[in-house]
Amino acid sequence: MTEEELNTVDLQVYLVTKAAQSDDLYFAKKEIIASELRSWLKIRIREELNEIKVDSAEGKKFYTEEYSHELTKADYIAELSIKDDKDLMLKFQKLMQSLNKEKDSFLDKKINFQIVKFSKNEKNAYFIFYRGVKISALERRKVKRIPAVRNGEQLVIQNQNIIEFGGKIELFVCEEVMYILNPRTLEYSFSYDDHIKKQRDSNISRIVTMKFFDNESNVEEFISMSSQYILSRGLASIKTETLEALEESFNDRCEELKKIKTDLPNEEPDKGEYLKRYGSLWPLYEHIDIENRKVRFNPDYEVTPLLHFFSDKIVESFLTKKIKTDIY
Repeated sequence: MTEEELNTVDLQVYLVTKAAQSDDLYFAKKEIIASELRSWLKIRIREELNEIKVDSAEGKKFYTEEYSHELTKADYIAELSIKDDKDLMLKFQKLMQSLNKEKDSFLDKKINFQIVKFSKNEKNAYFIFYRGVKISALERRKVKRIPAVRNGEQLVIQNQNIIEFGGKIELFVCEEVMYILNPRTLEYSFSYDDHIKKQRDSNISRIVTMKFFDNESNVEEFISMSSQYILSRGLASIKTETLEALEESFNDRCEELKKIKTDLPNEEPDKGEYLKRYGSLWPLYEHIDIENRKVRFNPDYEVTPLLHFFSDKIVESFLTKKIKTDIY
């Protein structure tokens, strides 16, 4: 659209909070925005849409593929039909209802995401940006830095909440189809993470049945701590080939860990440099019996290093023997 054509498009902005404990699911408030901001936002989203087009024989076009619950997204726009998922359809309907209820009694700090709604000829498009409001420093506790702005000849505290607009397109909805560029925006906005939990649980189940787990591995504690939501995506994204490499190479990795520990220098500065060089590996000794080549999960220590060991974070540099090359 030209700028003249953009002027015929209506634009509305809503700030939304999730209300998981309410049947409404969402509360939203419609914001009054200045004409200058409205014009800028129309142009910015138009430009961002152009940015995600790709070259083709027919010229620039949007490249979409059906959303397949992949945990990492390739260079395409994932397309998800809302009506094909009853749970998602219900949540989207609740969200649309919240835009019409004008419930504006919640605080800025409760806001989870923003919706920019475009309307023309009775057709609507909804752009969802998963970002909250930057609360004024004066409202936060234990502030160590505070922003100031010029007011005439003096600097004064910037004491207003800040709402940022623009940026890369994350997700938009048009005619009951979601177009997804950032899967996390879908997951967070609509609590759409069942596929992640399923894959996470599958990978955990496979890991704890490997030969280096036994009755003394504290399996139940390991499963409980590994199932925390913040760790779910990392666990779910562990590839089958990574798990196969782990099971096949665990004994070799234990031998490498044993050698790393044995070769620790006694004197500085060599000792400090050595500790730093293998810093990501030292926490593993709290969870792995390198002599008996078994996992001995210790719930008094973070589970994260052990999960890193099971995933690409250490697999790429450790299980593929890049670290081993450094050792020998």
